[in-house]
Amino acid sequence: MVKEKISRIWITVGLTACFSLIMQFTFCQTLQTITDRKDILIGEQIKLTLKAPMDGLTKWIVLPDSIPHFEIVEAAKPDTVNFKDKSKAIQQTITITSFDSGSWTFPALPVEFAGLPGDAPRIVNTDPFYVNVSYAPADSTNQLRDIKPIIIVSVFDFFWLYIAGGVLLLLLITFLLYRYFNKKKKDAPAIPVSKLSPFDEAMAALKNLGQFNLQDAAEIKLYHIKLAAIFKNYLGRKQGKNLFNKTTGDLLISMKEVNLPPDNISELATALRCTDAVKFAKYLPLSDQSEDSKQKIAEIIKLTEHKTHNP
Repeated sequence: MVKEKISRIWITVGLTACFSLIMQFTFCQTLQTITDRKDILIGEQIKLTLKAPMDGLTKWIVLPDSIPHFEIVEAAKPDTVNFKDKSKAIQQTITITSFDSGSWTFPALPVEFAGLPGDAPRIVNTDPFYVNVSYAPADSTNQLRDIKPIIIVSVFDFFWLYIAGGVLLLLLITFLLYRYFNKKKKDAPAIPVSKLSPFDEAMAALKNLGQFNLQDAAEIKLYHIKLAAIFKNYLGRKQGKNLFNKTTGDLLISMKEVNLPPDNISELATALRCTDAVKFAKYLPLSDQSEDSKQKIAEIIKLTEHKTHNP
């Protein structure tokens, strides 16, 4: 009985070993390593094709970060190949090169297959292969070669082109500046010309302001805009300047030439700032305030006229 048990154990071990060898042999037969060349010049590339069956495959090749004496130029994505017997295989093409002269071995790469039931996965390696890397063969003929004749190169002088380009650029800048300043002069509002004297024209314009309805918001705004314009027109004609684009601060500075008392200048500033508030801040003063602003500006015009005629 003991001998029979020992015999059965040896038979089981033997069958298992045989089956393992058969499986290993089968995997090695189906795991293919194909190269298109094994002798290259420095820098030339080798196409390495790896192919393995899908049956039992659990983990495909993982390329190392670096391989001694070799560089991986490109690693294509693994692709599936279908056969007529409906079996499938996985295939990957890797492009490698080398810049070290000599005879080098490209190492084996591990592929993992499922083992027998209850056993650990089986690792099968691809076939390593040798690569001879050499320089281009030297010319051993030692033949003398003729010296090529001197080629006459025509040199083009760009000096006058630079001069012409500079002149054209200068003319263009001059033309643009002329257009800019000429347009600015045209856009500037012209000083109104009237047959009346500055004082008479201002008084007549102030009198016409009585036609506005100071209870209507739109007419209040127009009333104060015209009030400021009347004063700017009067002072501009008296001083021979265009003051329509000037601010209230600029107008008060211009009034220094008239030499009015500070109280009158303060009243003028109050009236002009009221017109600014209506124009820019949408302020709506009472009718009494609007009339008061007109009276103050009329008084300043009269004082200015008196000062200029009786210095």
